[in-house]
Amino acid sequence: MKKITIAAAVAAAALAVSAYASPYYALHQIKSALAERNAEALAEHVDFPALRASVKTQLEVSMARSIAATAGSDNPLAALGQSIASAMLGKMVDTMVSPAGVVALVNKSAVSPQASDTTDTPADGAQKKAEYSAGYAGVNTFVVRAKDGNVQEGALVLQRHGVWGWKLSSIEIASAMTAR
Repeated sequence: MKKITIAAAVAAAALAVSAYASPYYALHQIKSALAERNAEALAEHVDFPALRASVKTQLEVSMARSIAATAGSDNPLAALGQSIASAMLGKMVDTMVSPAGVVALVNKSAVSPQASDTTDTPADGAQKKAEYSAGYAGVNTFVVRAKDGNVQEGALVLQRHGVWGWKLSSIEIASAMTAR
């Protein structure tokens, strides 16, 4: 009876540890797919409908701020321009948030070595390794940010799908990128 109790405790601990470590493994798989520029492997780890909604919302908010700052909130032509741009934005986001588009978008995020400032590269030409922090933001949410934790730099958000599955569901686009 004692052996069964110990085996059950060990099995429960192993399950808990594997469930806790599962987003780190998913992140490793995403990084591997990005390094290999393998859009199909990356697509397995992306929730495209949620990602499209996230990117579209962020771009619409950025566009509305830009139009309001440029034309003013009481300009009727600004409202017309915003509605036309919003209609075009939907098709643009659908095109951009595809497997190949996600590879490019993540490569521009804060956790990518290509996104880091190239002025501080070593003299031998070696590429600076991306530094990031990753951790739980809730039971079902896992966030990856630049190492300095600066909210302005953007983040990748993974949502739990099942007990061990995680998918990229949101990219918090850096403010400098959305301001363009």
